[in-house]
Amino acid sequence: MENRDSNLQIKIIDAGKSSDSHSHQLQNYVVYLIQLGTVTVKRRYSEFEALRKCLKKEFPTLIIPPIPEKQSLKSNIAFTTTNSFGFASSALSNTEHNNSVVVPNKSSDGTRPSDSIPMANLVEYRKRMLAAFLNKIFKVERLAESRFFLNFLDPEVNFLDYVTNKENNPLYRTSIYRLSPSRPLENLENQLYLTLPIPSSADSHLFKELSEEEQFQKFVSFEAKFIKYELVLSNISKLNKHLMKHIGELSEEISDLGSSFSQLSLIQDSTYIENIGRLFERHKLLLSALNSSINIGFMDKLMELKHFSITCKGLMEYNRKKIIQYKLIEKDLYNTRSRYKRYEVEEIRIRKIDQKMENVLHKGDGGNHENDEIVDPPITDEELQTALYSKSYNKPIYGKIPGVSKLNNIILKYVSDPNPDETRRTKFYNLKLRLFQLERQYQITQQDLGLINSAVMSELEVFHNWFKEELRKLVLAYNKFFKEYFMKSRDSWIETNSD
Repeated sequence: MENRDSNLQIKIIDAGKSSDSHSHQLQNYVVYLIQLGTVTVKRRYSEFEALRKCLKKEFPTLIIPPIPEKQSLKSNIAFTTTNSFGFASSALSNTEHNNSVVVPNKSSDGTRPSDSIPMANLVEYRKRMLAAFLNKIFKVERLAESRFFLNFLDPEVNFLDYVTNKENNPLYRTSIYRLSPSRPLENLENQLYLTLPIPSSADSHLFKELSEEEQFQKFVSFEAKFIKYELVLSNISKLNKHLMKHIGELSEEISDLGSSFSQLSLIQDSTYIENIGRLFERHKLLLSALNSSINIGFMDKLMELKHFSITCKGLMEYNRKKIIQYKLIEKDLYNTRSRYKRYEVEEIRIRKIDQKMENVLHKGDGGNHENDEIVDPPITDEELQTALYSKSYNKPIYGKIPGVSKLNNIILKYVSDPNPDETRRTKFYNLKLRLFQLERQYQITQQDLGLINSAVMSELEVFHNWFKEELRKLVLAYNKFFKEYFMKSRDSWIETNSD
């Protein structure tokens, strides 16, 4: 993965609620103000989703950085979600802890305060994670030069309109399994790709031999590693959550203790006792700073790595399904070839009979055999594209009416074909066309699969090395936060005792 050498950083400097009228209803959403140098642009969460979707389809063999999960800002789930990450409230002295879930203090009438605090927590979390998403894209030259990313950062562009316009909508709406893995933008109208079968995980049981293939074995090895990572990271997150709870409880008690010492200093008129009270108050601030550092510097990164792990699995799933797609085409090609050979033998037999009858009927006059030839199916890609496009887009409207197809079959069953020879030749032509289509699709998917297998494994190896290094940095940062806390705490005690 080639990285850009740039000191520029993309920042999300603000986020605020906005509204939009849609279907005669007023819908609220959060708009994020993005800054790159002197340029600022406003984008909503759905536009970040659209950007990632487009990049994923434009570069299907790359690991596209993840974005934070979608979460409604209208519900209290935002607050519990924040705590599920292991976060504790930044205002440690103003919270109560119940069953490891941080709950705001109730007012005198028994109701909770405004949900603005949990919403603010979620919005701030999103700001940090979305900024990290944009910066990771910006550092990779191929991604940063994508027209979708460039237009995303253009304040003059309505991004959702841009990705759904006539030029980009084919990429946006087409399944990733019907796009070229190497040049998707250049093949948006390529009927060989647009008519590929869409594979599913359920199709894997048709090809049990795939589990023995080298690529699948490598996937199993990678998945086993990341399952272990996820288990350990989840356990760390859980333990950190409990630790933050205890720090919150300790902070409250230290705050109360500091207040008590301050009261005692007034009674005793003792400067030393007053300093002890201030020491505990300062210790409370140190705990609050520790909590904030862990939330931003540790938990954010931990969640990002967990999301990257899921993204990594998605890339392997894409590779798996492309292999299954190749196998589906191979199987269909084998069956179609068998059918074509049977039809060909039958067609040769019928043509011989027709030729004998023609010779008898036109004996001696030479006969006109101009119409005896079967129309050959297209043999070039251009002609095949035209034929496939015609079949895909020139379907009669009545074919979409429920029951019409069944009715046609019943009618044809009891009505004799006025031109059976023409019908037979059309079927033979369509079968030959289908055979040629499958042969070409087999060729391109075989070529694409070699590229995909190589690119995905290379990306996974680079990602694994990056992941291990990021985990090492994460553990060092976690240790640093506690080390700084203990050193500052120790210095405070030494300073107080020296007075």
